[in-house]
Amino acid sequence: MKMRLFGILILITLSVSLGYSQADTKLLRSADDAYIAEQYDDAELLYRKARQAESSLQANFNLGNATFQQERYEEAVDHYTNAINKTKSNETSSDAYYNLGNAYFQFQKPEEAIEAYKQAIRKNPNNDEAKYNLAVLKESLKQQQQQEQQQQQQNQDGESGEENEENNEQQENQEEGEQEEQEGEESQPQDPNEEKQDSTQNQDGEPSAFDSTRLEKQTLDSLDAAKLLQIIQSEEQKVQEKLRKYNSNRKKPDKDW
Repeated sequence: MKMRLFGILILITLSVSLGYSQADTKLLRSADDAYIAEQYDDAELLYRKARQAESSLQANFNLGNATFQQERYEEAVDHYTNAINKTKSNETSSDAYYNLGNAYFQFQKPEEAIEAYKQAIRKNPNNDEAKYNLAVLKESLKQQQQQEQQQQQQNQDGESGEENEENNEQQENQEEGEQEEQEGEESQPQDPNEEKQDSTQNQDGEPSAFDSTRLEKQTLDSLDAAKLLQIIQSEEQKVQEKLRKYNSNRKKPDKDW
């Protein structure tokens, strides 16, 4: 997994292996001279020729250095790995692991770089360069993870804020629509032919059995008629009574002779 690294001061001074035995060829020495002169492409060519003659620790180790200096870090990883497989001392193995860690770091593989630095320290606890690079790289990854978490939290908060804002806007639009609809219904003109129904009639045009006004009117009308009838009967009785009294008191007139 590639990770973008920043703000790190990694030591990239490479360990070199220039001490050859009597059996080492003149070709390797010429390659070393080119490397020291920073003629890395010429040094690479000479190291490759030496490795064809014999795939030795020195040829693979310094070939890794030559390709590293040309920023071909993936190839350098392979050459350092081959050199590690040929080491016979812990000190030399520690140097190879240290260079391997630098190559992994430049190749944007920090986890592999950390493991290589750990191996370098295991092989040689006095490898201060490996200790320094391991500490700096671990601290940098920790800070980067914290920054990513903070950024992720900010993104989540931003999305939540946008969602809440959108919901609020939808709610406001809905409320405005309902208010406009209500105002439209209130301002709608009534049909002139549509009169208010008689309070004494229901929807079918029949008198409502629950119309208290009509019941009260009917009750008053009935009482007035009964009272009037009673008055008439009373007056008629009085008239009849007067007639009877008049007839009973009436005397026959004397005979007119």
